Amino acid sequence: MAKRRYSFDEDKLARFLKEGRGQGAGGNYKPWLTIQDVPSQGRTARPTGWKTGRLHHLLSNIETALFYLLDWEDHVLDIREQFPLDREKTRQIASEMGVVHPSDVKTKVDIVMTTDFLVDIQTAQGRKTLAIPVKKSDDLDDARTIEKLEIDRRYWQGEAEWIIVTERDMNKDRVGNVRWVHEMHTLEGLEVPYPGYWQDRCRALLDSIAICGEMTIKQFLRWLESTQGFGSGEGLTVIRHLIATKILLIDMDRPFDTSAVLAQALTRKGGGEVRRRA
Repeated sequence: MAKRRYSFDEDKLARFLKEGRGQGAGGNYKPWLTIQDVPSQGRTARPTGWKTGRLHHLLSNIETALFYLLDWEDHVLDIREQFPLDREKTRQIASEMGVVHPSDVKTKVDIVMTTDFLVDIQTAQGRKTLAIPVKKSDDLDDARTIEKLEIDRRYWQGEAEWIIVTERDMNKDRVGNVRWVHEMHTLEGLEVPYPGYWQDRCRALLDSIAICGEMTIKQFLRWLESTQGFGSGEGLTVIRHLIATKILLIDMDRPFDTSAVLAQALTRKGGGEVRRRA
């Protein structure tokens, strides 16, 4: 197998522009960099976004964590990762700062810098754009990293609110919970015995949960399988789906614990806590 070439030159940059990278929005956006364009160290990911319906190309664990948090939030409208900055403008900013513009180590060609996330959100005042670089907190002690971040910050002045995010800004339990339910936002594609099967399972679980509040979640899942015809693992699949679609609410900032009492751990949206069996 031919070895993949990760270095950049002018021909490669021109090809990226021709491919429409960095253009579009929502489901039509094409990130400047994909996971195929960077050396893999086992930390890349390609989840399908709830907001966009497309695969997102995430190049580190910390990028992936922030993506899940952004995709969860209702006020987030669009997420564009690996967003390219105009090279002439970043060259000018670097010159004004008196620093060297980032370049490819091998070819020495000035690279197209990227902002990790460009995020559109809805606020009370209207639509707003956030430019978010994501860094490990330890990286902020590196002088060269700070120079590149300052180029990024100056680039977005007057155009977007610029915010640095590190792992210290993210609740690990919240990230874990969103990651756990994320792929169950839709149950399409799962094998079913008849059309509408999962809709029936969701209705059955919600009807049952309303009267089984004194059980633990683990007991409830076993009860569904022994008395309600649920297959092995189906109850937890449905719970994950209902949490993902925010029909069932949990404390996202604490680990999901199947030994917790149903009435204390789960809330039905608009319906208060689940009722205990009389």
